Amino acid sequence: MIIRQFLHQEPVGISYLFGCGGRAAGAVVDPVGEIEPYLRAAEASGMRIHFVIDTHVHADHLSAGRQLAKAAGAEYVLAAHAQVSFPFRGARDDEVLPLGNVS
Repeated sequence: MIIRQFLHQEPVGISYLFGCGGRAAGAVVDPVGEIEPYLRAAEASGMRIHFVIDTHVHADHLSAGRQLAKAAGAEYVLAAHAQVSFPFRGARDDEVLPLGNVS
């Protein structure tokens, strides 16, 4: 597992590049500013960016997500609109409960 954190001053925020070096696959979460640092970091880690994910887009978060996805040939995902389904394990027993779709 490869995780790289990008700290931003203007606008203030944090972005992440994470992925699997063995599979040479990665994703960038909440990119802002120039896209070159993300592309260089992925290349230096031997990864191709497959997904660019924005977890929140609002007035003070100037996303570079769509631009980065286009440059990397990656899928762009706006997490607020993604349909996610996964099992949830209760804290008091071993029963796996379906959490259903979360949007």
